[in-house]
Amino acid sequence: MYKHYTELLLAICLLLQAGCSSVPVGQSSASGQAITPLLQADYLEAVTLMQEHEWQAAQQRLSPITVSHPHLSGPWLNLGIAYLQLGDVSAAESAFRQALAANPGNVEACNQLGILSRRAGNFEEARRFYEAALLHDPDYPDAHWNLGILYDQYLSNPQQALQHYERYQAITGSGDPQLQGWIDELRLHDRAETMTAKVKP
Repeated sequence: MYKHYTELLLAICLLLQAGCSSVPVGQSSASGQAITPLLQADYLEAVTLMQEHEWQAAQQRLSPITVSHPHLSGPWLNLGIAYLQLGDVSAAESAFRQALAANPGNVEACNQLGILSRRAGNFEEARRFYEAALLHDPDYPDAHWNLGILYDQYLSNPQQALQHYERYQAITGSGDPQLQGWIDELRLHDRAETMTAKVKP
């Protein structure tokens, strides 16, 4: 259908455990380890380095956190992003899988693993990761966007692609004219298919 697209990648996130916000100081992690002011300071410093695109320094800051607090999903997630930016796809995938093991509801980790699977040509695995994200958060827009791309470009299912593009548009309120063009084209395709089915003997 269209020639150029952009996968939605994860924005740098502050989550330590399950949500995109810092965990209150003194709270315990899933392993029972206290989330101390020092840990939060180290983590926020790593996030700042990522925002400044200092990927090597961020990776060096995040790696010890994942060693000392392996049950915290957020540091694994952002470590994976840092590895991606450094070109180490294998290490990135491993970190994202660790993030998901620490928190199966980490939709951002699901999304990243879906993107990596799609790039590797594992389209069904990519679909499963995106759908797992939606199982935990049905309104997670990145998964709808990436499922739209997957169904449109790789799985030859324009009806499913249309549903996910429309859902993404509804959730985000996006006025992107390119996205609207894709939706309009898929709607025309859908109507043409319906008309063809009606005239069959």
